[in-house]
Amino acid sequence: MIIPTAPVDVPHQPAIDDIELSIVMPCLNEAETLALCIRKARTFLDSSGIAGEIIVADNGSTDGSRQIANAMGARLVGVEARGYGAALIGGIAAARGRYVIMGDADDSYDFSALMPFVDALRAGGELVMGDRFRGGIAKGAMPLLHRYLGNPVLSFLGRHLFDSSVGDFHCGLRGFCRDKVLALNLASPGMEFASEMVVKAVLNRLDVRQVPTTLSLDGRSRAPHLRTWRDGWRHLRFLLTHAPRHLFLYPGIALGAVGGIGVAVLSTTSVELGRVELSGTTLLFCALAAFLGSQLIGFGAVARLYGVASKLWPTSAGVERFRRHFTVERGCLLGGGLFVTGLAGLGGAVAMWMDNGFGPMEPVTMLRLTIPAMLATLIGLQTVFTSFLIGLIDPR
Repeated sequence: MIIPTAPVDVPHQPAIDDIELSIVMPCLNEAETLALCIRKARTFLDSSGIAGEIIVADNGSTDGSRQIANAMGARLVGVEARGYGAALIGGIAAARGRYVIMGDADDSYDFSALMPFVDALRAGGELVMGDRFRGGIAKGAMPLLHRYLGNPVLSFLGRHLFDSSVGDFHCGLRGFCRDKVLALNLASPGMEFASEMVVKAVLNRLDVRQVPTTLSLDGRSRAPHLRTWRDGWRHLRFLLTHAPRHLFLYPGIALGAVGGIGVAVLSTTSVELGRVELSGTTLLFCALAAFLGSQLIGFGAVARLYGVASKLWPTSAGVERFRRHFTVERGCLLGGGLFVTGLAGLGGAVAMWMDNGFGPMEPVTMLRLTIPAMLATLIGLQTVFTSFLIGLIDPR
């Protein structure tokens, strides 16, 4: 590790109002490569004639990285909250440029070749993503598990869950309009920050563009901060949490439809499929599917409204239609109707049992009456309680 100690010829810094581009590097013990990254970024700014600044968002380095940043003329921004996302949030908040380009300080990205990002931003792009799969990945620069499973799978999910065209969801080199990204209220402290930026940009309909970029073997001798399974799970959890339609609503509709049809058919008759007979036991499992489906639909509605009310994501036409027509009173009336219907069915079953002298009854006959009645009772109660919860979350 070489730490510059002699005075470094630091270029004249542009006035704050003249800064067009801020280059932000998150840093945690990157002394082996930080000086080279700053030097490449400075070369780019000088050769392109762009008025810019270089920011090192330091996350508590103890290896001399802070001294290197100061000696090389970069702006050092100390970020106490730990994590990749926390460091970037602090660096972006401190940036003074109209545009920001962020990239890791491990020399895996080429800070001397940022012009495609600047051109795309100047042309109207609000988030410009690098695409390593189109630009080229050097041998050994990305673990095989990440290259052929982790990144492709998570990027595939991100594209399909959020109707996005981004090919490389987790490229660490990206540029954006600072004010647009600040308005997204990004908050993830860890590696999932990379997913949060793309997801919220897409949900808020920012102009997202892509440029090919290369990934080189990093220059560190230590292990990377990224932890494959832990951080992969955090990315996946973030994607699913912010896609309540796919996590809750669509599975709930599917389960509810299959279970509801099964209950409607099997509560009146048995069904033979070849040598297999579907009857009372199958009716019970259909009722379980229908009940679980109704729960998931309720979860989906609550999650979607919570996300809108808390500004996690913007509203949509479907959400606004629901808000116009739904009231707690209407939900309670619907749930109450189902509850009373279920109680009537259970009363009928008790009456049949009474007529039989409270003795043994034919099991399938009782199941066909009691299971649908219990299902209606439970879904009715659930609808009432969910309605009150929605009213608490979304007072409108």
